[in-house]
Amino acid sequence: QDSTPSHSIALALAGSPPSCPSAMIYICKAACMPCKACSTCSKSVNECCAWVSNLFGHITQNPLGGYVIGTWCAMGVVLVCMAYTASKVTCDEPTMAVFYVDIGLTGVHSGFAYYIQRQLVYALGDVPPNTMSHSEIAAKARHIMLHDIGFCLYFFLFGASFFYNCTVFDSFRNCEGTGPAWIAAALMIFYGFGIFNYVICWFACQCCCGAFEPSKQQPAAGGVIMGAPASAAR
Repeated sequence: QDSTPSHSIALALAGSPPSCPSAMIYICKAACMPCKACSTCSKSVNECCAWVSNLFGHITQNPLGGYVIGTWCAMGVVLVCMAYTASKVTCDEPTMAVFYVDIGLTGVHSGFAYYIQRQLVYALGDVPPNTMSHSEIAAKARHIMLHDIGFCLYFFLFGASFFYNCTVFDSFRNCEGTGPAWIAAALMIFYGFGIFNYVICWFACQCCCGAFEPSKQQPAAGGVIMGAPASAAR
């Protein structure tokens, strides 16, 4: 048996696997970990978006969905600003009343936005809104505006809310730290102006689009279309 140093070194090298390829494999796996993490994160985001879509689908997939979601977002900002100001500052009673009145109005506006959409969806019945004509939707909306007691009461409250917030800025001058309240009152005024124009434009678009839609022709009883037979025309 050859026991020379060179023979021992050769046997040692032959018995041990090369370490470089193994190290490269682990390095490549480490490099792929951010990609796997990104894929997992993307999957989680998609699942979260799907959950939110299912949660608000009955709102966003029906007429006035943008109005409802926009109202909730705007009133959420007003609520946070007014509640924060009311908890941080000490003013006279009339000024403190402004904070609480606007906090109450956020609930009224938010509740009515959801209420009026549900009324319209109920009026449309079981027919999907995307299969109805613009003129049919406009007719249902017109009926609600003329006959729904909730809409009639809110009409006057909506105007009162707008003009009330136009007059509250002078009361904020007597208190320090009412900056968020200024923002909230300004947002309430902008909301009133914006929603008023939104409703007019929405209803006008429904009516105008309905005017250019082809009329639906109803077939005769039994599905037979009345008219002269083809042989009579010859």
